[in-house]
Amino acid sequence: MMQWNSSKDGAKKPSSAHEINIQNQILNFVRKDRTLITVFLVSSKKFVGQVMGFDRYTIHIRGRDYDQIVFKHAITNISVPRHIIQKMQGAEGEAPGADLETEFPPEGEDPGTPEEPGTV
Repeated sequence: MMQWNSSKDGAKKPSSAHEINIQNQILNFVRKDRTLITVFLVSSKKFVGQVMGFDRYTIHIRGRDYDQIVFKHAITNISVPRHIIQKMQGAEGEAPGADLETEFPPEGEDPGTPEEPGTV
């Protein structure tokens, strides 16, 4: 079965088979690296553990005293240590989130006020 991606102009094009999304890249990296992550759920619960595996709908997390299967639709966000993202960038060249540095000012630096168009 062929999957389709929608472009901005509404035209449909077939998705490439080797396309990997940012979610899968990060989950796979933390799984291989055995990194501790924090998963926050819609119900305000949080789980800290290692990603043992994942599929389209679930993530298998191993905590200190438990194994948990979490449905992705119940997750609000996943917290990954910053040094892991930097490690990903070094291991894979240009990794997910690499362009974040251009969108956000460095820590402790005031972004300032936006300039009016045409002023210097």
